[in-house]
Amino acid sequence: MENLQGTRIEEKKPHYLPAGEISMFCEQVALILGSGVALHDGIEALCNNYKDTAFGPSFAAINEAVKSTGSLHEALRETKAFPPYLVRMVYIGEQTGKLDEVMASLSTYYAREEATRRSIQSAVFYPLCLIVMMAVVIVVLVWQVLPIFRQVYRSLGAEISASASALMNLGMGLGMAVLIGVGVLILIALVIALLLRTSKRVAVSAWLGKVFVPVRRMAERIAAGRFAANLGMMLKSGYPLQEAMGLIESVMDESDARAKVKRCGEKMLDGVAFPSAVADVRLFEELHNKMIQIGFMTGQTEHVMEKLAGIYQERNEQDISRLVAMIEPALVIMLSVIIGAILLSVMLPMISIISSIL
Repeated sequence: MENLQGTRIEEKKPHYLPAGEISMFCEQVALILGSGVALHDGIEALCNNYKDTAFGPSFAAINEAVKSTGSLHEALRETKAFPPYLVRMVYIGEQTGKLDEVMASLSTYYAREEATRRSIQSAVFYPLCLIVMMAVVIVVLVWQVLPIFRQVYRSLGAEISASASALMNLGMGLGMAVLIGVGVLILIALVIALLLRTSKRVAVSAWLGKVFVPVRRMAERIAAGRFAANLGMMLKSGYPLQEAMGLIESVMDESDARAKVKRCGEKMLDGVAFPSAVADVRLFEELHNKMIQIGFMTGQTEHVMEKLAGIYQERNEQDISRLVAMIEPALVIMLSVIIGAILLSVMLPMISIISSIL
């Protein structure tokens, strides 16, 4: 984005409500609509529940906007606390008369998004805790334990041989090197975490996918599940398939996934059937492509997409658990080897001194 003088202006990442809160809001609106309560009365009661929370101002603005406009999508758009995709889907629900179904589908969609986010946070948090623990243990060994053993050697009146001194220096050097490495890792992790909260998060995610193969595979499955959830929800709401592809492209965060959706839409414009277009761009696995083909032939595409969204959600959770299961023992082994090497650098000279005395 540029201003009138042509100077580049950094776009700030919009601050939307958390996915968990959005899911709960959509579920409550769906219940209100399903119960037959007037929209403005139900929204007023709903927003009053959030009056004393951190989200109180946003929901108060929604309540006032619904009263003045009579439209939920206008109210959500004016508050700027909800993603444009959700606002667009609410508009579609109002136009098609299926707002209750749309809100229920949006609740499920954002619940999945929140579950994925929490799983990723857990996968990152635990290894970081192990790394910090490793750093603390090594700090204690290098700055507390090694000096104490040097004093013990001096109190014994024993001369430390050149080889023993070199061994102790090696242990201290190893500890310092590991501390520096751990510090660099923590710094990189903090920088990545901060960048993921800015407008650079898409580029950072793409870089992580290129560097780490498991991360790339996980990102591909998250994108496939997101595409399936979006398309299933839009088709269920009565949105035309071709137009849905254009809207889904705009809400896909991953650049590779967005490019695949765009190519899929272009192929459909050229007359290629939806199942063949999806298979050509390799958004899904081969078995799932066959499911899509059968669903398309039987007119059950939206149900197949909802099923695939659930499958990929489960696979994402399994991938994250598997990744954590691989990282945990690797870090424990690394910690054990490093601490063992430092302790040996201290104990071996002591064993040599004791044996010479005896």
